[in-house]
Amino acid sequence: MTAWIIEDEPPALRRLTKLLAEVRPQLSIAFSTDSIASCVRALQSMPHPDVIFSDIHLADGLAFSIWETTPCLCPIVFTTAYDQYGIRAFRVNGIDYLLKPIETADLERALDKLNRLSHPPLQQDWRRIAALIEGRQPSYRERFLAQKGSEWLPVRVENLRQIYSSDGLTFALTETGQRLILDDTLDRIVEELDPKDWFRINRAQIVHASSIRKIQPYFNHRLVLELSPKGENENIVSRQRVKACKEWMGA
Repeated sequence: MTAWIIEDEPPALRRLTKLLAEVRPQLSIAFSTDSIASCVRALQSMPHPDVIFSDIHLADGLAFSIWETTPCLCPIVFTTAYDQYGIRAFRVNGIDYLLKPIETADLERALDKLNRLSHPPLQQDWRRIAALIEGRQPSYRERFLAQKGSEWLPVRVENLRQIYSSDGLTFALTETGQRLILDDTLDRIVEELDPKDWFRINRAQIVHASSIRKIQPYFNHRLVLELSPKGENENIVSRQRVKACKEWMGA
């Protein structure tokens, strides 16, 4: 697991680094910065981490300006001496809000929550939480611009049955079995789909509930799905997603 730390107070940075090493020695701090500008550059040029720990008041402004203008799908744990920004924090992928000085128990609680949210069915909770806070229904992707040969075609999400990655590309399979190329990553797409209809059965494949015809046990405590249209994949639910997949299909 990798983390970034956005913090402009050296003592606070040292304390958080020390606490993380104590409670999660396997966690690697891949990047740290004290400014909005350098964080934006990092988000645009570096692989995103598993979690970001971010102060709110930085030398060049409020950290919210980073998350409100720069695409970032990873969860954020806010660390601050101010308690008035809680609602705003949860609108930008915030999963916890730790007041300084950070205590070990609070940090462990935030990391435990991160671990739970890494579970596939909960990956879209940030979108739903923000929507509930704002008193509205969450919105999800309705269409894609897909490539077929040399043409680009608009396609509605409701007409798709699978989305999967293969050979470095992302493909969509329509209800008629037509294969299209999507210009986006599976990680980003899954965040934009309605979790009532779509489920990520393994790292490389997302399926629509209406495409499932039959479920069978598979070796090593996995499941294999019979889909329509079948597509070119084995349609295997990875072992760590089996329980969540059954719950999703029975919801």
